[in-house]
Amino acid sequence: MSEAVMHEYLSFVAEAAGWFFGGTVLGLLHFASLRWNVRCLLGGQALFSLGMQFIRLALTGGALALVAKLFGAMPLLVGTFGLVVTRTGVLLLEPQR
Repeated sequence: MSEAVMHEYLSFVAEAAGWFFGGTVLGLLHFASLRWNVRCLLGGQALFSLGMQFIRLALTGGALALVAKLFGAMPLLVGTFGLVVTRTGVLLLEPQR
C-alpha cells in the first residue's frame, strides 16, 4: 500500500471518528433533554413539555439536516450511527422500575 493511499485511508477513518463523536454528543444532548422533558410532563407542565418536545426534535432534526446539506451522506450516516449508539447506551444504563 502506497503512502498516499494509506494517508487517504487514515484521513477517512479520522473524519468518520469525528462525525461519530459529534453524533454521540448530539445524542447525549437529545436524550438528556428527553429525560428533563418527561420530568416536566410528569410534574403537570403538559403545555411546556409539549413545546420543549417540539424544540428538542426540531434541533436534532435540524442538526442532522444541516450536516447532510453541508457535508453529505457519509457524515450524516456516521453521525446518526453515533446518535443511535448513544440511545442504546442510555437505555442500557437507565435503571429499570
